[in-house]
Amino acid sequence: MKRNLFFLLGSLLLTYASAQTHKVLIETNMGNMTVMLYDDTPNTTANFLQKVRDGYYDGSLFGRVIPSFMIQGGAPDSKTAPPGASIGWGDIKEEIPGEIRLNHVPKKGALASPRRDDKVNPQKKSDMSMFFIVQGYTMTREYMKAWEMKTNESIRKAVKAKMFTQAVKDSLRILKQGDPNEYNRYVRAFNQAMDSVCHKTPGARYFTEAEKEAYSTIGGAQHLYGEYTIYGEVISGLEVIDKIAELETNMADRPKTDVRMKIRVIQ
Repeated sequence: MKRNLFFLLGSLLLTYASAQTHKVLIETNMGNMTVMLYDDTPNTTANFLQKVRDGYYDGSLFGRVIPSFMIQGGAPDSKTAPPGASIGWGDIKEEIPGEIRLNHVPKKGALASPRRDDKVNPQKKSDMSMFFIVQGYTMTREYMKAWEMKTNESIRKAVKAKMFTQAVKDSLRILKQGDPNEYNRYVRAFNQAMDSVCHKTPGARYFTEAEKEAYSTIGGAQHLYGEYTIYGEVISGLEVIDKIAELETNMADRPKTDVRMKIRVIQ
């Protein structure tokens, strides 16, 4: 009985923790997308909701589209832009402090704030005059593992060098005991210990389990992880992202077919 009660309480807590308060509907001439906004990015979410209620984005375009990456829109200069004009310039007066949360994955459908480069924006402030939605691409778990090995190669070498002397002493001691099974257990334990140190080393980059699940199923843009404020996700209408991303664009990444939007709060 206690076990069932704990399981029920745990389920309720998980449901409560994952529940979000607000949803918006992005209506376009290519289809509609329902977006769930996150509660743990309160300032960004509140700012976006206020703009939606004020009609700030209504009539604006998805003016920058890069296949297998993202679709970006909402820029105020896109509302009256003539065909072919370069658009999508942000407004630094609309910047707010970033709310980067590592539990939010830049998976397909992630709603995020663009921002200026680190050189002029080291605080990673978010530009709320626009937004972008991730399309990305899928990766196998095998590819991600190989990517981790390559990316963290120098860190692994440095960690191994630090642990090598003691490892040799331990190996010789175990080998003298003449038990190959014990030696094999030690090797596995050593590799696990080295992996643990590597994961905790500053500068190391390993995929979280949430990333692995997302990138291997619906896809995403892994290079955005931890760099941008992600404050929502598309929960209905993912196919609309693909339709917009497939449009032919000009040299400035503007679709040659205008994709105009209207956004309203539905919850």
